[in-house]
Amino acid sequence: MTDRPLHIRLFRMFVGAAVGLALCSIGAATGVLQWMATLPGEDLASVAVALMMIFLAGFAALVSSSQGTYKLIAENYREGDPIDSNTLPTMRVSGIILLMSGVLLLVPPIAVGFGLGESASMAVAGAMLLLVAVQTWLNMRVLRTSDELTRAAYTESCVISFWVTQLGLYAWALLAKLGLVATVSLWSLMIIAMGLYLAISIGAAIRRGLFA
Repeated sequence: MTDRPLHIRLFRMFVGAAVGLALCSIGAATGVLQWMATLPGEDLASVAVALMMIFLAGFAALVSSSQGTYKLIAENYREGDPIDSNTLPTMRVSGIILLMSGVLLLVPPIAVGFGLGESASMAVAGAMLLLVAVQTWLNMRVLRTSDELTRAAYTESCVISFWVTQLGLYAWALLAKLGLVATVSLWSLMIIAMGLYLAISIGAAIRRGLFA
């Protein structure tokens, strides 16, 4: 990562603040924030992580919209360096993957809130599983076309996430088995795993100078 001029950093902060304010205003106007306040804890966490992923997907779409925008906003861009032809397309696909992840976490709590019947629930489940298959294909496509640095960051994220999740799951299962903590649902465990992976992957990208 390289130091950007102060005006670039201020512009990034302004964009982030403006987007955040706009999302909060939309949420308040449409009743989304009030609806979120009524959700169970695990569903609230699911929606929060989903909205974070959707926000990051929008940021990726903005940064990759043109070379000029990328040069202006991307923290990892060095003034005067050429932009690899694969950079913007890869970022766009990564944004689509993030958007899909957000949808996968957002739709199930909404579907449960609407009290769908068995047929409708099966349709939602089928759509989500199809989305998982498409997302997996896109992930493999990005991995195949990425450079070695990006692959290294991806591998690091997967390995660390696996060990952290495995050890954390064992520790919680052990305590729950001994009656020292409450058991949690599979959905809660999945949200924790997704949240950990998101945080770890962002950390790995920042450490390697890949996070825009």
